[in-house]
Amino acid sequence: MEGLARLVSDSLHRHGVETPLDHRRLSWSKWFRCESSLSTVLVPGKPGLYALGEEMIAPGEAAATAGKRMLALFQISESEDLGMTLGRMFLPGNPLRERLASGRCFARYSIIEDPAQRQAALAALRQWMDETTSADFEFKSPAQRIA
Repeated sequence: MEGLARLVSDSLHRHGVETPLDHRRLSWSKWFRCESSLSTVLVPGKPGLYALGEEMIAPGEAAATAGKRMLALFQISESEDLGMTLGRMFLPGNPLRERLASGRCFARYSIIEDPAQRQAALAALRQWMDETTSADFEFKSPAQRIA
């Protein structure tokens, strides 16, 4: 199926038809807990984007989250080999190793074979993160943020 998608994409490109990628419609994996390199064994060795988040509120910890877990997204990156990149984060000397091994971090990924589409999606998501971060840290009281 991926081969067919690649053939269609190549054909459209040859004929001058650009199909922009809508970063809001990416097919993301489910979030999975990152505790050790074994957590990443099932991540495919394909190119794509990955997101890392840290648990801020555990399920059922706050009524405001309706019993759901709340994650704070702290990194969105790209990789030519998602499985290898996520697995290497647990190697000694990696600055994220201790944070990930704490058991409070989660990851998810989206396979995007085309490098140009991957770059465009990454840029859009990083811009969204920057805008969201600056908007969230305006001077608001905790009561205003929950409301």
